[in-house]
Amino acid sequence: MSINTKLVLLLTLAVGAVMLVGSILSLREREAALETALRDELRAHAVTLQIALEENYQNGRVVEAQRLIDRLRENSHVYGVLIFDENANLLALSQPLTAADLRQPPELATVLQTGAAVEVVRTIKNRKFLTVILPVRFDAQKSGALEIVKPLALIEDDIAGARLNQLATTLLLLATIFLVVYVVLRRSLLRPVRDLLEAAQALGRGRFDYRVKDSGTGDELARLATEFNRMADNLAEQRRAADAEAENRLNLEKQLRHGERLATVGRLAAGIAHELGAPLNVIDARAEQILNKPDSPPEKLERNLQIIRSQAARITRIIRQLLNMARPFNLDFAPVPLEDLIKSALESFENQSEKGQIEIDFSPTCDFTISADRDFMTQVLTNIFQNAVQEMNGAGVLRVACETAENDFVALKISDTGGGIAPENLDKIFDPFFTTKDIG
Repeated sequence: MSINTKLVLLLTLAVGAVMLVGSILSLREREAALETALRDELRAHAVTLQIALEENYQNGRVVEAQRLIDRLRENSHVYGVLIFDENANLLALSQPLTAADLRQPPELATVLQTGAAVEVVRTIKNRKFLTVILPVRFDAQKSGALEIVKPLALIEDDIAGARLNQLATTLLLLATIFLVVYVVLRRSLLRPVRDLLEAAQALGRGRFDYRVKDSGTGDELARLATEFNRMADNLAEQRRAADAEAENRLNLEKQLRHGERLATVGRLAAGIAHELGAPLNVIDARAEQILNKPDSPPEKLERNLQIIRSQAARITRIIRQLLNMARPFNLDFAPVPLEDLIKSALESFENQSEKGQIEIDFSPTCDFTISADRDFMTQVLTNIFQNAVQEMNGAGVLRVACETAENDFVALKISDTGGGIAPENLDKIFDPFFTTKDIG
């Protein structure tokens, strides 16, 4: 149900309730006034008739008194007139047809005894009548009573007509109020609210160019529409500013990505140089030994040539691993003796150890078999050993030890006499191609 309908119904019902209460009060006042007027009229008729009858009876004009009573038949507002003697016997009756209805009232004895007038409402055949009983003096010795009866149906008919008129008037006023309120609310409330609702829906859908039409009434809803348009202007301006800022951010992001790509290329180049530097150094050292000592024993020459071939194969694997980083690959897990892995990685540093620059403290006590990818684990250990040797600036002790750990794990401990890793680089030790060393 719309607000307009609710307000129309609420106002109509409120006004209708007020008018209904007013009508009920007005009808009650009218009914009381009519009943008072009827009592006054009946009392006046009774007193007038009392005076006329007493004069006729006291002057001996009994026939005139009966004629006066009979003439009351012509008065449709009088139901009946009765004359009683001092013994409550009926002497005269204006309406013979009502003799059976107008029996001796119980209040008659009170009037005959006290001589005071009595007003009574009687019910005859389910109809209410107003009765006035007055004392009457026939002569100096005789007295009696006079009863005059009028129906209250006259008041009821008048009240019923007044109720119909009041109902018709109320319905007409309610219909008029309903139409007026509906037209006024539709023009002053429903239409502006509907325009504001449509504008809010359009604004919610992103139509920041939508504006509410100015009604020109200058009321609160018109001012609300003006403020709504001002808010829409601000939102449109903020939207334009946000779009411009988003475009600037997009451009900056593109530039940042370009810079990151360049940095990645630089790190990649540094990483490749770092990864290939170790085996190339080994190949260079072994080739230098072969050239400088051509008369070395054949087994020594064969050993150097095998190491050169091993390091060349390692370079091939490193390049293949670098290529695999650009695409998914699977680790080749297999049982590998841990001691063989350590010895294979330490081969790169035998030359420095032989020259007495680096002391390698490793006792072949790692009699453990682990599940690992041989090539990757060799590369990992070689990088750790190389970092340790370079951190010691070519002179120091490199210690490698193995021990058992819980849950079928083996602990491999590597230490050196260098300065260690700087705290700011600890969170980057697993980043690909990260290095603090210059290329070469």
